[in-house]
Amino acid sequence: MSEEAGKVDQSKSNSVQEFSTDLLRVYYGRLFPYDSLFNWLSYGNDPQAGVEAVDKDFFGKREWSFTIEDDIYIRYQSFKDKDELIAAIQKRQPHKIDIGAVFTGPPKDHNTIKPENFYPTERELVFDIDMTDYDDIRTCCSGAAICQRCWPYMTMAIKVIDRALREDFAFRHILWIYSGR
Repeated sequence: MSEEAGKVDQSKSNSVQEFSTDLLRVYYGRLFPYDSLFNWLSYGNDPQAGVEAVDKDFFGKREWSFTIEDDIYIRYQSFKDKDELIAAIQKRQPHKIDIGAVFTGPPKDHNTIKPENFYPTERELVFDIDMTDYDDIRTCCSGAAICQRCWPYMTMAIKVIDRALREDFAFRHILWIYSGR
């Protein structure tokens, strides 16, 4: 066996996969957790449910923003139900989705509502923990790069915040999400 045949091409094994609009379309068409997202963010206020005690307009008052191809940012979107959300995501194929606050009215109508009558009424509490915050102490990577040696920093940050939220503020429902960036 030659010396060349036994070498691993490091440039290929460490490379970042190119972004694929085809894979994004497959993801939104087959894998995206629409049901879970809707169930979480409607908090039981399903506009199609036959229950009278729900706020049927609740989901439609939440702001969504999409960042689509060429870094175009689209804000003040709102959807009356899960079907509208699915249709919008599948049509726009966003590269990034931001979940905003619940307002007094549908954010898509913000230009037709008097400013004093349009304001946020509730929002999830979000902590954004970035690996770049640890660049001063990481010796293995920097920037957005993450390796196995980086994860203990993230794990400890989560454990500290989780403990404080549960023990000091009596939070019970906490969802930790890795955004993947």
